[in-house]
Amino acid sequence: MDTLKFPIRFTRTREIEKIREGTDDYIRQMISVCILTEPFVLPLTPDFGTADPSFSTVSPSSLMLNINKFIPEISLVAVNTLLNETSGTVNVKFVYNR
Repeated sequence: MDTLKFPIRFTRTREIEKIREGTDDYIRQMISVCILTEPFVLPLTPDFGTADPSFSTVSPSSLMLNINKFIPEISLVAVNTLLNETSGTVNVKFVYNR
């Protein structure tokens, strides 16, 4: 099954871009959504998301728990977070089993 690509974009034929479920791009997008969503933003799942890394460090164990809880299609084995202080970005490397 296909899912919408985030952020939403359109193809040359004016169709919404989609990602095939189960692919690496799909997994990457799901993890990105979990990282970029602040806790308590979604009323039906208030514990979904990760605390903003600009105010605290990203806890790999907390991130693993959230991802394993909310993305049951994968099982994370390892997470390594690295804060790039010059650009202000957080790089997350992950290893997973399907």
